[in-house]
Amino acid sequence: MDFFRLFKVLAGSHDYQYFALAEVLGEEDPFDLHLPYSLHNIPDVWIDGGRGGIEHKDPMVEHLRGSTVACSMDAQDSSSALCRSGRVNSAVVIPLQTAAGKRFGLLMLGNAQRPRHDQLAVIAHDAAVVFQRYFEAILSLDSISGLNDREIQIVRWTSEGKTSVEIAIILGLSEHTVNSYIAAILRKLHVVNRAQMVAFALRSGLIN
Repeated sequence: MDFFRLFKVLAGSHDYQYFALAEVLGEEDPFDLHLPYSLHNIPDVWIDGGRGGIEHKDPMVEHLRGSTVACSMDAQDSSSALCRSGRVNSAVVIPLQTAAGKRFGLLMLGNAQRPRHDQLAVIAHDAAVVFQRYFEAILSLDSISGLNDREIQIVRWTSEGKTSVEIAIILGLSEHTVNSYIAAILRKLHVVNRAQMVAFALRSGLIN
């Protein structure tokens, strides 16, 4: 299932043009959209000068760390650097949590009018439903079997001799994101380079 498209459709159904899903880490950590399992369609130039992180002091990130309840904000009155960069009208911030206790957050930004309380409740419900499907299909499988579908795709393209730049173009990701995935794969498979990664994947039947 194409969860990138599913989250994009979710945002669009509520008149938001942009979304970002990522894990919420420590107090001093940014909301890093280049981590594995992060999905977003926000232009890189909006995000921390193109480095892929939303600053930990951004009010949207602070809300994700400090609350379990969805909120909305008028982007024009917000101190969020991301909102200012995107020149959007409003934003919705939705804290999410996996069954294993990991915290994620979903941001939606765009030119929609700030939602009323009842509209925000519907958005939060829809987001929770889609995130639950994402957890069941991707996040929970990672904890059981090691690699998720995206990581297996990257291993497969690597086995065919593709570079990080080429894989990024094929999958519609940034080179930095592909390299982050590869680093995570190496850790999970307990190998030290791409050749060992491919050899392990072939031996274990992850790829043919």
